[in-house]
Amino acid sequence: MWPLETIGGDNMEAHIVAAMEELGVVVHTFPMYGTSRTANRVRKYLELAMTDMHWISSTPVERSLIKTAKAFCPDLVMVLLGNYTPPSTIQKVRNAAQAPVVCWCQDHMGSMGRQYIIGSHFDYLFAKDQVMVDRFRRYTTMREVHYLAEACNPLVHTPASLNEDDMRRFNCEVTTAGSLYYFRAEILAALSTFDLKIWGAVPKYHVDTLRQFCTGEPVFMRDKAACFNAAKIVINTLFPLEMKGLNARAFEIAGCGGFQLISESDVLAQHFIPGKEIETYGNIDELQHKVRYYLAHDSERRAISDAGRRRAHAEHTYIHRLKEMFDIIGLKLPASEAGADSVNVQ
Repeated sequence: MWPLETIGGDNMEAHIVAAMEELGVVVHTFPMYGTSRTANRVRKYLELAMTDMHWISSTPVERSLIKTAKAFCPDLVMVLLGNYTPPSTIQKVRNAAQAPVVCWCQDHMGSMGRQYIIGSHFDYLFAKDQVMVDRFRRYTTMREVHYLAEACNPLVHTPASLNEDDMRRFNCEVTTAGSLYYFRAEILAALSTFDLKIWGAVPKYHVDTLRQFCTGEPVFMRDKAACFNAAKIVINTLFPLEMKGLNARAFEIAGCGGFQLISESDVLAQHFIPGKEIETYGNIDELQHKVRYYLAHDSERRAISDAGRRRAHAEHTYIHRLKEMFDIIGLKLPASEAGADSVNVQ
């Protein structure tokens, strides 16, 4: 069994739960909508309902959430992203749980929507972009705002042992994984002369010559690791509004042992050594040059990808991030050798 199957999915929620359980934390999750294929298809409409139509507030969903928080008696309530649950609901959860409510926002400034993340006044807010941390500290009354990068899960983001089917499906010179939005397409178009494979959804409105390189399929679980391992170079295009932060893909590619060419970022050197554990590009010309260079230098490419994997697994896992978060909050992890009670997190 591929390790991912034991944690319930290739998403941040599942990786956090897996890490907490490994740390001895008792966890109860409350998904705001289902995980079925039907739920995923209507997710964007549910998100609209949760914001514009107040789908959560004063509904059975909110009442169930409050009831769950009260019954579970958590030591901590964690909200991911923080942009869909109204501030009034967050306050009700805080009152019901009688515990701190923290938010780990794994997105950039452009995802704030109606800015519930500010209005909720979380007891602690952890953001993956230093720009958000700086702005919130300077211009809001929130004081417990901290930088916390995303991470990888070594149970999942680890090199895959490739078979013949994997090589037929995933082998190429250059690959990337993610939706083909226009900014990403502009960058990838410069690589159209290479053996290129693009994994992920292609919006119906997107029409250009890159479609010939698109599989139209997303990659998850073992397929993601196989994709990153079978390609010689993995391109990571940071979203324009990720100004001083990295996406989850940066840590996932590294954890899988893929050779990564990533957009330059002010915070990259805090997590990896450029040129030693990861490689960067600052413009299209540099990207093309480095793709040609590393395609011709296999040993250098492999040395960098191996070093990146070691660094990711040694310092950039969800367990590392949660330990940092709990240390800031002042919440002690279970001391299993002393038989201490587990921390409860909802």
